[in-house]
Amino acid sequence: MKLHTLGPNGTDSERAAQHYLTDETLVLHSSFEEILLNLEIYKGDKIILPVAFKSNQEPNLNWSDFNYLNWENLDIEATFSMPLMTMSVIENIDFKRNVALVHAATEGLMKRYLTSVNLDNAWGPSIMFAPSKIVALQSFIKEQNRFTIVSEDQFKKLPESSDEKYQIRQQLKPQMVWIVYRVL
Repeated sequence: MKLHTLGPNGTDSERAAQHYLTDETLVLHSSFEEILLNLEIYKGDKIILPVAFKSNQEPNLNWSDFNYLNWENLDIEATFSMPLMTMSVIENIDFKRNVALVHAATEGLMKRYLTSVNLDNAWGPSIMFAPSKIVALQSFIKEQNRFTIVSEDQFKKLPESSDEKYQIRQQLKPQMVWIVYRVL
């Protein structure tokens, strides 16, 4: 049996899946949408999903609606909580694009931060989305965006983390509830 979740290696979803794994084979996907919009492909397999899931590709795809609308196709096998990796709001003070690139599930955190520093206005960044925090981090650096919210440990592994133009503005330490489904 396979257990499907969001990749690449190093995501909170992979970490939660590793915590849960018994005898399943872990399969990492480039987006949750790849899994959730194609349930028929995964019959008999398992999916692990955070309750904070919110799609940036499909406006009406989020954990709550997914859970309610697919009750006939899914069995909840397990639920558990565990802390997410420490996340950081990072600012590039020498940005080229006035963009805050985040995973859709962290949009509310970014909006709250921008409001707290009076950047929720015409001079503030546009919020754009990446399929995972790891992809957000890679694109943040490559595209020289202004802000991101990423796993702090992932950021600190990069040589760019020592560049003074990248400033950690806030640390966030939320917990997450995870749901393991079996696809019927």
